[in-house]
Amino acid sequence: MDASEAVTLTLAGKMSANALGELRRQIDQAHNLSKSVVLDLSEVTLVDRHSAQFLAAQTGERVRLINCPEYLERWIPRPSAP
Repeated sequence: MDASEAVTLTLAGKMSANALGELRRQIDQAHNLSKSVVLDLSEVTLVDRHSAQFLAAQTGERVRLINCPEYLERWIPRPSAP
């Protein structure tokens, strides 16, 4: 993923299911512009179960997580190396 072709969304604070609709809209908007998405989780302090599942479902070719808190790592499966 080329950084010049990516939109970085920095998330902060508590992440709950209530905010997932807006995050989904932002991701979709970037994808509609043919941009990949980088989600920076360095400022996230707490993630509910629905949000963790959402983040896990988003990871892939066009969405990358960076600065993922250690407590969240076990909930987010990482792609296997080829």
